[in-house]
Amino acid sequence: MAHEFKSGDLAVIVGANSLTQNIGKQCELRQYVVSGDLFLAPNGKTYRHDDVPCWTLYGEGLAAVIDGEVVNFDFAIHEPRHLMPLRGVPEQPKIKEIEHV
Repeated sequence: MAHEFKSGDLAVIVGANSLTQNIGKQCELRQYVVSGDLFLAPNGKTYRHDDVPCWTLYGEGLAAVIDGEVVNFDFAIHEPRHLMPLRGVPEQPKIKEIEHV
């Protein structure tokens, strides 16, 4: 299913080719990158993306491979197909409190 994401959207990571520990975590989409694009990582370094189109993401507990090692910067990079949007998801109805007689 294709989603029309935009920077700032909230999503849940629902799949991964690697770094499966990110699955189920909520994130904010920051930058859509395609091969050749530059992005700034939380370590302050700029990197060139050299893979399929992806979103850079920020969220508590996210992990990414930076300089060849897995780091927990609350930052990740995932393909759009591995993200489920949270915008437009209807709020769950609240359960009415049971009145005691």
